[in-house]
Amino acid sequence: MAFGFTESRNYFAPLAQWIEYRSSEPRMWVQVPHGVFIMSVKLLKELGQVAAKHNLKIWAVGGFARDFVLHKKTKDIDICVENNTAPLINYCQKTKGASVQKFNNFGTARVTFKDGFKLDFVCCRKEIYTRPAALPVVSKATIKEDLFRRDFTCNALALSLLPSEFFKIYDLYGALKDIQNKKVSVLHAKSFEDDPTRLYRALRFAARLNFTLSKETEILFKTAVAKKYFQLLSPVRKTNEIIKFLQEQKPSKIFKNIDKFKTLEERLALLILTQKAPELFLNTLQMPKNNLALTHNLLKFYKTKQAPYKALTKQEINLIKTLTPKLNKLAYRPCFVDVKTLQNMGVKGARISEILSQISKAQFAGKIKTKTAAKKLALKIIKGN
Repeated sequence: MAFGFTESRNYFAPLAQWIEYRSSEPRMWVQVPHGVFIMSVKLLKELGQVAAKHNLKIWAVGGFARDFVLHKKTKDIDICVENNTAPLINYCQKTKGASVQKFNNFGTARVTFKDGFKLDFVCCRKEIYTRPAALPVVSKATIKEDLFRRDFTCNALALSLLPSEFFKIYDLYGALKDIQNKKVSVLHAKSFEDDPTRLYRALRFAARLNFTLSKETEILFKTAVAKKYFQLLSPVRKTNEIIKFLQEQKPSKIFKNIDKFKTLEERLALLILTQKAPELFLNTLQMPKNNLALTHNLLKFYKTKQAPYKALTKQEINLIKTLTPKLNKLAYRPCFVDVKTLQNMGVKGARISEILSQISKAQFAGKIKTKTAAKKLALKIIKGN
């Protein structure tokens, strides 16, 4: 289904624009968001004119089209062109002084303008998956095929930029209906099998947009999880999706308590430590070491079951309180006895670490609750040996 656009008024007047969509359905009025779109309407019109001059078809697709319909501000604009992006990229470079970063195939390029505004260009393409989780075989295609390769219907919208139909909505797979019903829906039954990263993205978009999975998609989701398709992903692909999820503004709609923590390191630690087998899960990721220091510190804390020898950071304490709210507070306070105390009691060499370990374990377990009790236990251990 395509919704027609009519420009009978000054729709692009500053700040308050209203676009009228006509179809057999009741009319929808969508207020254009402020921000990126307002600043780029003139440029988008120019690109449509260039495309028409070269007999090309051109659309703004994906997240930009979705956010436009949802009245949301958007950061990125993806431009999809049938056959050839070169004339459009050259136009931006020669007339706007934009810099161009070209990628491998299909006319893919990121164009950055002098003010920092960016456009991503790519030729329409289709994807064929030879086996579950395999990287697809890609070839040039029509806009219909390009939209069908997308992850969810809400991301399978296109806005024409041609002068004759500027901002005409191409909705070929029921995207508008799913957006209206606040549903995340896959486009076909093998979607999660073809690309298991969509399991993570389904949760991410549901959290971001405040949507829920459609009934059919939820069934396919659970089936894909039961078949463990996600285990076919490389550590890099799996890790990338997890990071994107943790960087969402409100991931707590899927993962409780995570909004309490703002940094990726904290959120990652919480995610890993709530798994049934945290260390096994950690080994399936390919994560930069600087993001894992907090995780490793807490893994050691829970594994050794000892009160720490030095004060924990505020981050560590807040995570412990969230992970184990009923844990005795003395468990994460510095051990009542330190090396100097034991040395003053006559303990030497390896015996110091042995006794410290026993006392810190007793403190973690709540068996001693004061410094005096800790010293008495130390004396008992010394005399007993």
